[in-house]
Order: sequence, then structure tokens, then C-alpha cells
Amino acid sequence: MDPKGMIAVVTGAASGIGRATALELARRGADLVVSDIHEERLADVVREAGALGGRVASARCDVRLDEEVAALREAALDTFGRVDLLVNSPGVSLLGAVENMPIEDWQWVLDVNLVGFVRTCQVFMKDMIERGSGYIVNVASVAGLYAYSYDAIPYVSSKFGCYGFTEGLAVYLKPRGIGVSVLCPGLVVTNLGENARIVGVEDPGEFLHFPPHMQRGISPEEVGTITCDGIQDERFLILTHPEDEEVIRARREDLDAALEEQAKRSPDPFAGRYGPTSD
Repeated sequence: MDPKGMIAVVTGAASGIGRATALELARRGADLVVSDIHEERLADVVREAGALGGRVASARCDVRLDEEVAALREAALDTFGRVDLLVNSPGVSLLGAVENMPIEDWQWVLDVNLVGFVRTCQVFMKDMIERGSGYIVNVASVAGLYAYSYDAIPYVSSKFGCYGFTEGLAVYLKPRGIGVSVLCPGLVVTNLGENARIVGVEDPGEFLHFPPHMQRGISPEEVGTITCDGIQDERFLILTHPEDEEVIRARREDLDAALEEQAKRSPDPFAGRYGPTSD
């Protein structure tokens, strides 16, 4: 799957992993349609990608809205005539005490991180199925492979759903000539925190928790390279950190022991932060 000459649509392309992946695809010779809800940042990506020599178009797209995803497809077809590669990378984060989490916040994180991916894949894969070729990459997280922390259960849930959806797609679409990858990055230094919601926390600055093996952040540019290498190799599961691979392997060997060890490290993680837990 050499990106050279491919037509790639990248959602969530204005920053972070989406931006880095779009620019790396441009570097490798792909033509692009980039989309996001942050139009100023998206314009910068268009300029940067264009400077790398490829053709670039853009469209505002909120993946929560049917009409905007449909319009993104039409813009891509009007500009380039087809879509060979779809990279879905929008993401938001929701953290807090799960027993106090409003359903409206749950709906928000699931709408972006799961249903938005389903919506976009549905719209674009119909043309791929008809043509008998194409490739889809969904950006999930290691949070979709294991619950790395107690403080991000809504985020973890959305990413588990994204991973499961993508694995199912891989099985369904392979006989139809369409490749599928899921990117599950570990800690990446992005601006995801800008849109994060932290619910019911007195001091958000003391709240965020990463386990000992998730302290090494890497750049979005590193992830963009890893992602494009994974596409070229047609690998389903694309990981970014060897540390995560080791943890995943150990959990598969004895999940009960792994969960017990996590619980020991965090016996009462919210003590004193949320007030009384009962009347």
C-alpha cells in the first residue's frame, strides 16, 4: 500500500496525530482532502501539505453530523474523483468519577470517538466496496486494548468500542478487497487536553493519572511516520510503544492478576477529591 498517487481523506487533520499523518502522507506522495472543525489550523495544514508538492483540498467536517460527513465525501469526489485511503483521527477526552458522570458527557465522548468513526466509515466504504479496493485507518488508543487508568473510564469505553468496530471491519472488508488498520498509540504529546472535560474534580491539576509504563511521551510526527509505515505494511494493529506491547502480552497471560495489581496501586484514587461518596 504505497501512498504515492493515492487519494487520502484525513479527518481530525488540524492538529495532533491527524495533522502529522496527513503531512507524512503528503511527503510520501499522496494527494489529500483534510478536514476538521478547527478551520484556521486546517488552513495551516493545507499550506504545509501543499508545500510538500501534492494536491490538497480541505473541508470543515464535524463527524457528529450526517450532513457534514456526506458533504466531505462529495467534496473529495468532486475534487479527485475517488478516495483510496480514509484516516479517521478525531478525538476528545472525558475524565472524572464515573458514578458522577452526566449522561450528556458520555454521549459527547461516544459521539466523537465511536459513532463519528462509524458514520464516516459508512459513508466512505460504500464507494470502496463498489470499487473493490481501498484502505481505512481508525485512530483508537491503547485505551482501546486495556483500561490503563481508573480516571478515564468514558474515554476507555469509547476507544474499546472503536477498536472492536475496526476489528470487525477488518474481517468484513478483507474479502471485499479493502484493507483496515487500527492505530493504538500510547502517550503522545498532543493538544488533546484542550477539549478534554474533567467532571466533578476539585483540582484537575492533580487528577490526570498515567501508570508507570506510560511516562514516555512521543511526538505526533513520530506517530505519523509509524502510521504510514503500518499502512504500507498493511498491518492491522499499529502500536507506537514497545512498553505497551509488553503490558498487553502480560495481561493476556493473566488478566485477573493484572487487574488486581492495578487496584493495589489505586485502592482509593478519588479520596478527598469529590466530597462524600454517600449521604
